[in-house]
Amino acid sequence: MTERIYHEDPSLLEFDARVLEVAARDGRCEVRLDRTCFYPGGGGQPPDHGLLGTARVVETGYRGDEIVHVVEPALDPEAEGSEVHGSVDASRRRDYMEQHTGQHIVSQALMRAGSLPTVSVHFGEEHTTIELAAESVDDRTLERAEEMANGVIKENRRVILHEIDSTEASRFPLRRTPPDAGRLRIVEVDSFDWAACGGVHVASAGEVFLIKAVATERIRGRVRVHLMMGRRALRDYGRKVALAQELSRALTCGESFIADRVRELMTGARESAKELRRLRLAQAAAEADGAIASAQRVGGVTCVRQVFDAAGQEYLKAFVERVVAVPGRVVIAIDRHADGFQWIAAHSLGGRLELPAILPPLFEIAGARGGGRGARMQGAGTRSDAAAAFAEAIEAELGRRLRAGEGA
Repeated sequence: MTERIYHEDPSLLEFDARVLEVAARDGRCEVRLDRTCFYPGGGGQPPDHGLLGTARVVETGYRGDEIVHVVEPALDPEAEGSEVHGSVDASRRRDYMEQHTGQHIVSQALMRAGSLPTVSVHFGEEHTTIELAAESVDDRTLERAEEMANGVIKENRRVILHEIDSTEASRFPLRRTPPDAGRLRIVEVDSFDWAACGGVHVASAGEVFLIKAVATERIRGRVRVHLMMGRRALRDYGRKVALAQELSRALTCGESFIADRVRELMTGARESAKELRRLRLAQAAAEADGAIASAQRVGGVTCVRQVFDAAGQEYLKAFVERVVAVPGRVVIAIDRHADGFQWIAAHSLGGRLELPAILPPLFEIAGARGGGRGARMQGAGTRSDAAAAFAEAIEAELGRRLRAGEGA
């Protein structure tokens, strides 16, 4: 069985080993060594990455009881029996060690602050999350847990490892029930937390630097807490300080007034948007009135045809509604944009001219599609270059039917 150096000395990140096996499985090259510093993952902690010789270790895991290293590019099978130098990605290892030890500390703090047991853990690349067996967590409980956890970090308590038989587990006030067989590895944060864990941890709590809960959410009847810990928390704090300073300069106010200033600007923006909308709809109505005044009359009906460029769906609808607000009118309105066009055809002629029975044969002119019933149809088209021709064709066909007295 591979000697697990990562348990003997988690700080050791370079080693020499003998290659026991090089095997191709499922299109991947798996390498088995007599000893390794590469942690294969477990307990929510991701596996190590790094190098074996010049080959990248992209995954470390188990095959049965054996540890295998998946490498790219593949090693030559003739490397079996030779020596190879391994090096673990130090920043990745350090990050996840900080996350894992920090999780032990904060899980115990949540138990003490609010009797909130941790039921699952995920160490992501940006956040560490823990799920708690609770339907809700109040802010004060979370604050107390944070204060307690950061107090343990400030005291720089030792992280102590105990290798015991499972029959000895009762000696420790374990936070969760351990497996009921074989040897156990108990990770203790000195006189604060005890948990059976096969993960790789920092040597003392001070290396975790800082623990901060940044968000909570309800999921599957539990509470998920998002945490920033270790150097991640320091980097996140730096980003937020820089953001606050930038916002303070942009908003010309002190950092403590940023939220008030943003609310003020948002209120102003909403009022401006309302006023702009009112003005746009008034403009659409005015443009419709102008189009009506200059429109041709066919068979006693006023026919309005208008093509807009990037006016917007709301403007288009307002224009159409203004035209057909009075009986005896037909309108064809199109709005062209970069990806095609929107169109509406409508009339206020009562039961005359069933548009769904008239317009579909014209769709191929501009790659149009649409639907509706009776006196109104609308849709979209792909060929903005043919939109005007499409509008003209609709007007011509409706005019022909009106002159023929169809539906009168």
